[in-house]
Amino acid sequence: MTETSGTTVSVGAARIDRVEEQYLPVPFIALTDDKDFIARRITPLPDGFLDPATMTFQFSNHSWVVRVDGLTVLVDPCNGNGRKRGVSYFDDLDLPYLERLAAAGAPAETIDVVFCTHLHHDHCGWNTMRVDERWTPTFPNAVYLFVDTEYRRWDTRSPDPDRAPQADSGTTGDLNVFDECVRPVVEAGLAKIISAPYPISPSLSVEAAPGHTFGHSMLRLTSEGAHAYLTGDALHHPAQVSRPKLHLPGCDDLAAAIETRRRLFSRLYEEDALLFPAHFAAPHYGRLDLDGDEFVFLPGNATRGSDRRNRHVNLTSRTENQQPSF
Repeated sequence: MTETSGTTVSVGAARIDRVEEQYLPVPFIALTDDKDFIARRITPLPDGFLDPATMTFQFSNHSWVVRVDGLTVLVDPCNGNGRKRGVSYFDDLDLPYLERLAAAGAPAETIDVVFCTHLHHDHCGWNTMRVDERWTPTFPNAVYLFVDTEYRRWDTRSPDPDRAPQADSGTTGDLNVFDECVRPVVEAGLAKIISAPYPISPSLSVEAAPGHTFGHSMLRLTSEGAHAYLTGDALHHPAQVSRPKLHLPGCDDLAAAIETRRRLFSRLYEEDALLFPAHFAAPHYGRLDLDGDEFVFLPGNATRGSDRRNRHVNLTSRTENQQPSF
């Protein structure tokens, strides 16, 4: 793995670029007020993960662009401009997201695949844009991949009981998002409804990571022996690496989300894989290490500090039915 410029990372033969939309501050107390834990695990991290003056952390809204196997894949296209979401941070945005995408070498017309880890407003907004008073697909040459469970959960015409409107995350209007950001793509013939696991290419696959939403999924990358996971909202902050039970509001199934995190972290560690979440502050990605029996987040290009063979014993004691099942 090499880091080239900005948040551009090479994983095997693949290139991963970050495309920023916006930041917003989130009170850290939404996760925990445990001062000892904060001092031990959070204070050593880069500043964006906690501002001690305001006790907030930077919540980054960004997409990842993955280039591998001759494909350009856009993961989680953020909020989008000109929306009404009932929250000031998301209402009537006018941000140069598409310009930033082009600056990363991936203009809208060059995107081959769009993958939304789930269908909350901040992960599918740029699926469409307003053209002549209509919501129109932003990426005209792309195939948009929607996981079937997630698609049914938010389809406003679906009788599926798991759609559970009362589980909507906060006041951001996710129940309107489907008709703005998903249905126009389907009607344009650009959508493919898939079941996880689903192979996109020899190096890329969609894998289930449920809990945050019923159909929440992630993207796995394996190239030339290197591994990376683009994990959407499986976690929002490095605090959850050490304490998987910590969470922000808005999960469809909190118990499943916690179990997903636990299994994911074991897998990330065992594979020495890179983690690319949807909302981490700079440097936005990293890997996991073990400190005693607790996972810790190593930001960016940091390497593990101890002999991993000695640390592996804590993981191999699991029974077979406890192994990761993504």
